[in-house]
Formats: sequence, C-alpha cells, structure tokens
Amino acid sequence: MERYKTVQGIVINKKTIREADLLVTLLTPRDGKITALAKGAKNIKSSRLGCLQLGNTIKAQLYQKNNYLWLSESQTIVQFLQDYKSLAQINLLFYFLELANRLIAENQQIEGIYEISQKIIESINKNLVNRFIENEIKFIEILGFGLPPEIKKYFSQKDYKASQKLIKTFFESIIEKPLESNKLFK
Repeated sequence: MERYKTVQGIVINKKTIREADLLVTLLTPRDGKITALAKGAKNIKSSRLGCLQLGNTIKAQLYQKNNYLWLSESQTIVQFLQDYKSLAQINLLFYFLELANRLIAENQQIEGIYEISQKIIESINKNLVNRFIENEIKFIEILGFGLPPEIKKYFSQKDYKASQKLIKTFFESIIEKPLESNKLFK
C-alpha cells in the first residue's frame, strides 16, 4: 500500500483503544478488509466519531507509519442510522457485520464481496427481509462456502424464517462458535 491513500469502505468493526482512540475495521472494494487506528477519534472535539458508526459507508484518508495504518480524516457517504430503525434491523446489521469481520481475512480482497455487502446493508436499511436473505446466500457463495441445499429449498418456497435459521446455523458451523450478536436480544 502507498504511504498516503484515500479509500471508500464500510465500517464493519470498531474497538476502543485507550481512552480516546479507535481501532476501525473497514471493508473496502480494492484492499479488502483493513484495520486502521483513528487516534483521538473519541475525543469530544473530533468530527470523525459520527462517521465511524457501524454500517456506515465512509471515505477515509489513511497513511502508513511503522507498518500500521492510521485514519486521519473521514467523511460519511451513506449513513445507516440516518432514519429510525427497529431493533430487528439493528440486530441484523450487527449479525451481518460480525459475520463479515470473522469470515473475511485481513488484507484479503475477494471479488464482489464489497458490493454484496453494500446490498445486504441496503436491504437491512429498507427492511427487505427476502432481499437480505437472497444477498446473504450470494455472500456465502462469493466466500466459496458450499451452500446446503436445504437453504435454497426453503428460500425458493418463501419460508424466510426457516432459511434464515439454517443460514445462521451454517455460519456458526463455519466459525465453530455461536455468534456474539445473538446475545444482544435474548
């Protein structure tokens, strides 16, 4: 990667480091999943914190220093929480972002994964469950995991609840542990 770079990406994870710093994970179209340090982003005077909300698509200025990426500036392109969202929509967003963060390796660029991720977030945003599941199936296929035939069967029968349950179980079998996002709404 060049020393200075501007990227567009979806904020798929963030973690507080120290008191005012954030470690932000972005899914980008060209560089795949990357993690950058946003020094002072949680400071009350920082304009970056609003941009760095989960599910947002942002434009970010990055620079490389000592083998680490630093996020210096960011600008929101598409804001997920711009309008009112139900708890189910927020839970689906956290569920998907957790999957993307766990299943995509750091600096791994997978053709089409960014675009399908945008479609998944858009379908959550518009509360279109059938399109969410359809794109989730494409997400599985793009990642190269074989899709169990029962999932397609239930989806073609428009049994979205059963197909989503099977997809969730399939993802948990891949990552070999339960998803953390499920704990939010038990």
